[in-house]
Amino acid sequence: MASSSNPTAAATRACGLLSSAFPGRMVLQSDSKFQSQKDQPWCKNCWLPAACFVRPADAAGVAEALKIVRETGTKFAVRCAGHNCNPGFSSVANDGVVIDVQDLKSLEMGNDGVLHAGAGNTWGDVYTFLEGRGRSAVGGRSPNVGVSGYLLGGGMSAFPNLHGMAVDSVVNFEVALADSTIVNANANEDVELHRALKGGGSNFGIATRFDIQTYPRVSTQYTVLVFDPAGYEEVLHATVELQKAMETDPKIGTFVSVNPTFVAIGLLYADSEADQPKEFKTFLNLKSLITTAVPATKGTIKSLVDSIALTTPSVRRLSATATTRVSHDFYVDVHQLWLDAMKKYPEIDKLWYNIQPASAATVQIGEDRGGNCMGIEKVPQTWWAFVAEWPDEANDTAATRGLEAFTEEVVKLAKEKGLHLDFVFMNDAGYSQNVLGSYGERIVRMLQETAAKYDPEGFFQKSQNGGFLLRNL
Repeated sequence: MASSSNPTAAATRACGLLSSAFPGRMVLQSDSKFQSQKDQPWCKNCWLPAACFVRPADAAGVAEALKIVRETGTKFAVRCAGHNCNPGFSSVANDGVVIDVQDLKSLEMGNDGVLHAGAGNTWGDVYTFLEGRGRSAVGGRSPNVGVSGYLLGGGMSAFPNLHGMAVDSVVNFEVALADSTIVNANANEDVELHRALKGGGSNFGIATRFDIQTYPRVSTQYTVLVFDPAGYEEVLHATVELQKAMETDPKIGTFVSVNPTFVAIGLLYADSEADQPKEFKTFLNLKSLITTAVPATKGTIKSLVDSIALTTPSVRRLSATATTRVSHDFYVDVHQLWLDAMKKYPEIDKLWYNIQPASAATVQIGEDRGGNCMGIEKVPQTWWAFVAEWPDEANDTAATRGLEAFTEEVVKLAKEKGLHLDFVFMNDAGYSQNVLGSYGERIVRMLQETAAKYDPEGFFQKSQNGGFLLRNL
């Protein structure tokens, strides 16, 4: 593995070699398409001016791109849909190269119900493909989210208690390793790599295909209600009661999104013909109910995801997360911290939070399928997602610090009340959060040993621009 004392020169050389190896699949800074490539990520703070973008057509192309990057000692980032909001994770400045896997769009269904999905697909692609085949997959709640980053980070779905986290349904990963060999990691071969990729992120290679166990099509019923945030106490009380019901009814799904001007509640049920749980009806009788954003509908996973999809424009944006036990009093306290934070950190134009419930069943399903690497406790819990948005680059530092401070206040309060859980959910985590460390010392050792076996020279640790990497521990 080469190293370079002049990263910009190394990137320029890599781009030249990549241009020869990938004619028609390169975008250089001088090209007319460069701006659109740079500005593809969902979050403007990730619009970094890479020296070039390369878009391989298949796994062999990814392996060849890796070889050139490695031999020239160039920094690199890997991008699928660009939904991660952490700058430098799927982006890099002009001293590095972006390997964009969005053209790995293959979708094939095996006779065994396993979907073979190229890493460049979005969940919209997957759901559309499966819809006509009478199948469902455990996947993202937005059609625009990429398959790759979502699965490598674990993946929270609309119904996490029905089939577990999304990555628990991945039966095989096709991976391009640091030495440009391509392997398949599953329950029978490269077993330790298979488990490490289930929540271990981008530490071991570039995943080029995911083989996903699918299920008979799930018929759903769902609605999204909108509440006055002034009625937050009754909304949060109803949320806790619904989370309690999820422990015995795995067909229940929900999300709670608290914004400065409204609270949106998704009431989701994985059985279109059954009676709604009584806890759903509680929300319909709350005094703070304003309107219905999505009317009561019977449909499929695809129609559900299409109906709740965010259409927010690209802005400067970061997220952070925390995991806690379920408690109405604590939820109310978090809401008050949030109200205070909006006053304390004026550089944040919009600060909002999501309550994402997971039950003990979510964790048990993962264990029953061979286990993942995330070390999640088997208790009822909430994965909080805190999101900050702001328009001006000049406020990047202040907005980032404000979000981090607010998150730290929530964690501190949870610890004081004995409600804090260690798990940090990679898909929602901010770049300064210790995701891998939250999995526990035993799992960290396993991840380090796996990385040493499959990447003995530490290429992905030394040359990858950013990410939740083992080098940061």
